[in-house]
Amino acid sequence: MLSEFQQLGAQVLGASTDAAPPQKAFADHCGLTFPLVADFPAFAAAKAFGVFNEERLADSRVTFVIDKEGVVRHVIEDAQNMERHATEALEILKGIAGRP
Repeated sequence: MLSEFQQLGAQVLGASTDAAPPQKAFADHCGLTFPLVADFPAFAAAKAFGVFNEERLADSRVTFVIDKEGVVRHVIEDAQNMERHATEALEILKGIAGRP
């Protein structure tokens, strides 16, 4: 679905509390072509977005749809259904762009 996001002018990126080497291995294994950001070791982004779990020292699986002005327009929290993150985010972006 990456091309659909790009057609809407969206930047897709992934962020994780994992260090960069495991993220690179994950990206290579999955064939990801969008950037992954390592939020390690300070976990500053995860903490700022309120998705950091202190007990697990990990972030939650959450998708944020952020508009061009930097406003969080929608939040998707679903640890089980990862496909939902992409499909729902795409629908929100289409709505923001005024497209069906």
